Amino acid sequence: MNFQLRKLILWSKKSQFKPKEIDFKPGLINIITGASRTGKSAIIPIIDYCLGSGTCYIPVNTIRNACSWFGVVIQTEKSQILLARREPGVQKSTDDMYIAEGTNISIPVLPIKNTTRESVKKYLDELSGLSFLDVEADTSNNFYGRPSFRDLVAFCFQPQNIVANANTLLYRADTTNHRTKLINIFPYILGAVTPDVLAKRHEINELLKELKRKEKEIGKLKEVSEKWKMEIGGWISTAKEFGLLKITDNLEDLSFDEQLDLLTSISDKRAFDSNIISENLEASSQEIVALREEENLASLKLSSLKNRFMEMTQLMESIEGYRESLTIQVERLNISKWLKSLSKDETECPIFGKTSDHPKQQIEKFYASLIKLEGESGYTNEIPTAFEREYESVRAEIRKLSEQLDAIQKRIKIQSNIRNSTAEEKYTIENISRFIGQVQYAGETFNNIGADSQLVEEITDLNNRLKNLRSQVNEYLIEQKINSALRKIEGYTLKLMPLLDAERPNDPIRIDYENLTVIVSGDNGRDDYLWEIGSGSNWLAYHIAVTLGFQLFFNDQKHSPVPNFIVYDQPSQVYFPQKLAAKEGEKDLDPKLDNDEDQIAVKKIFQTMAKVLSDSKNGIQVIVLEHADKSIWGDVEGVYEVCEWRGENNKLIPEEWIV
Repeated sequence: MNFQLRKLILWSKKSQFKPKEIDFKPGLINIITGASRTGKSAIIPIIDYCLGSGTCYIPVNTIRNACSWFGVVIQTEKSQILLARREPGVQKSTDDMYIAEGTNISIPVLPIKNTTRESVKKYLDELSGLSFLDVEADTSNNFYGRPSFRDLVAFCFQPQNIVANANTLLYRADTTNHRTKLINIFPYILGAVTPDVLAKRHEINELLKELKRKEKEIGKLKEVSEKWKMEIGGWISTAKEFGLLKITDNLEDLSFDEQLDLLTSISDKRAFDSNIISENLEASSQEIVALREEENLASLKLSSLKNRFMEMTQLMESIEGYRESLTIQVERLNISKWLKSLSKDETECPIFGKTSDHPKQQIEKFYASLIKLEGESGYTNEIPTAFEREYESVRAEIRKLSEQLDAIQKRIKIQSNIRNSTAEEKYTIENISRFIGQVQYAGETFNNIGADSQLVEEITDLNNRLKNLRSQVNEYLIEQKINSALRKIEGYTLKLMPLLDAERPNDPIRIDYENLTVIVSGDNGRDDYLWEIGSGSNWLAYHIAVTLGFQLFFNDQKHSPVPNFIVYDQPSQVYFPQKLAAKEGEKDLDPKLDNDEDQIAVKKIFQTMAKVLSDSKNGIQVIVLEHADKSIWGDVEGVYEVCEWRGENNKLIPEEWIV
């Protein structure tokens, strides 16, 4: 994304002074050089604050006491954007912001709030073309939330505490929240997971929820079907007795759908189709007898289970009561521990002092009782855990047996209905016609409630859609894309490492994005993490090479949401902080560095940055906040000196602004 800095603006709290503007040039190495305590290190916090950070890290006292607003002008592909934010005062931050957009921004005398931080964040998210879908569907965990512009600034800043850090590679990755979120969205940042993939993942999640609901629904229907099979069997057996059906199959061997089909065929019969024969009557009588026996057996089992459940419930209640009683006794005897600890002296009572009748034996008795009760209390605590599974098993068996008994009784009732008629009406045409009418009504009810063919079709359709979506969201292919992107970044890094001052410039490296660090492979076959490699100069070299490697990768992408600028704060600090500080302390000396190895090493940093700009065809902007002056980088191509803060009243904050 074309997103580079054009200006940094400060507004004084003294209204008579004009805003201070610091100009940057896109596509170049912009250098602010100067002495210590001139405000260089405040540049990154100011930019970050104006880009919507949650907390204001701009240094207090001089800078925040002098400024009323802070602002930046951003250059995008089509326009310039001014983002300004009010100085928070005693607060950690403020949401008061000002935004303006145009081809040529006019800097206001003093901004007036016209937006909020949240609105600016949403605006920057849209400007970056970020997806508004969470990385992981259906989650309330912010670590798996949608990628935001605020996450991307991790690749844009390398402050002093990060630029040569052995343990932290990227900005804000030293805090757990930002680090975890960054790791989770890394595949998206690398372009391996696209907004389209996120959308399909969310669709898959919704389809899975719908599929689970429908499968649960059809599961319930199947449970109901098992209950209804017994009832339908009653209708079918009665139809056989009336001679309306001729089947030799055992009803238990027929599926629910097959039994429904038989029920439907009975509905199509007429009373004159009946053919009552003695064999059917005998079979019906035998079936009733068998059902009665089954009912008696189920009733007996249910009665036994009920008694067992009642006894187990009583036992649970008794255990609970006994446990409460033990707890009370333990609490009462607990004082014996304290008394025992005080009664070490055999001649002195812990309560009344020296007495002739020492109560030590009684205390020991109380203490022994306490130990015994504590043991029993622990034992009673263990009983329910072993008991609970059996208790629930009995409860479930009672529920299952109750349903089974109810189904048997319904079938008996249906098959006994014809015997409820008077003797002369039992097998009459009129009674058979009445029975067929009842079957028709029952069949319609079963078909309407139990029909699951539509559900089966819907489940089949959902599975087909899921299969199609999963083929489009190929997780293995995504993993391959992640690895491919990392190999490219590692390739850029390896080309840059020999240009810098590092002890192992040619050793292969791997970017471990799941730990946000670098792994260096040595000749001995061992992999060394960044923190295992000594020397600040090595850590600095890897930071410079890797972060610029990332920017080169983003620059090559057709569309990357990551801003194409990066700010380094004092990369030379690992080489000569004491030497430079000493020179800057001498007013009469020009703080130029000695012509030694350190000077050469620092120059390599700027030369490496220049190469990156050349390779990117000036598609990347680099800003360096540095002690080193022109004697180091003056002849490096692509360098633009923004300003030099040395001497009297030559700092970020003019002296006349200071309150």
